[in-house]
Formats: sequence, structure tokens, C-alpha cells
Amino acid sequence: MQPASFGATVVTARPAEVAAFYQQHFDLEITLDIGWFVCLRRGDADWELAITERGHESVPAAVSALPDSTNVFGFIVDDADRVAGALAAADVSLETEVVTEVWGQRHFFVRDPEGTWIDVIQLVAPDPAWLAANFPPAE
Repeated sequence: MQPASFGATVVTARPAEVAAFYQQHFDLEITLDIGWFVCLRRGDADWELAITERGHESVPAAVSALPDSTNVFGFIVDDADRVAGALAAADVSLETEVVTEVWGQRHFFVRDPEGTWIDVIQLVAPDPAWLAANFPPAE
């Protein structure tokens, strides 16, 4: 199977509020809003984020019954520090500090209004010692 694109869904009692969060902080645009279902996309990306109302008939009952989101979305950005600063200035609580990982990410975590975890990632050069230890040269 080769999917044509990818989409993720946040199930929430507050579709408009959650959609507004992604519009405001991640520059996503609403492509469809019918109240109980909102679809967002950035430009001509081949992925989309859907926001669906908890309890709607399109959502399996077992999913609607879950009290907390267990999803983690990753967004690649140009400058993690700038995004963290903008979120903090908008009174969005950061769940972690911005850190640089040896494997080549500068990132932090935040949560949307439904509690979905978002890993905001800036790609940086990996630590040379880490690279050598994890990807030894071929013999």
C-alpha cells in the first residue's frame, strides 16, 4: 500500500477552539469547516490535520470515550526558539524547555487545548561523536 497523503485527527469537544490554536500558532489554514469537523492544511502540503467533535457518529465510541489525547504530532520549524517565544508570549504553556539533542534536533513540547502533545522540532547538525558511535563507517 502506498497512501496518497497523510492525515491526523484530534477528537475534541471544542473543534473551533482547537482549530484556532493550530491556525494561530502553526499557520495552518482551514480548508473545510462544518462545525463538527474542521480540516486544516498548510499551503499545498500533502498532509492535513482534522479536528472532529467527540461523540460525533463518525468517531468510534471507544475513541470518544478516551479522556485524554495520546497523540504526539511533530512539526518541523526553521527556528524552535522563535516559535517557543511566540507561544510563551501568547500565554501557551511550554511542557518542556527548548533543548538540543545529540541526534540533531533542537526541540520542545507543547500541548494543544485538547491536550495533544506537539513536538516542535528544528533540525540541527548531529553531534559528531554521536554520529560516529551510532553510524560507524562501513568497512
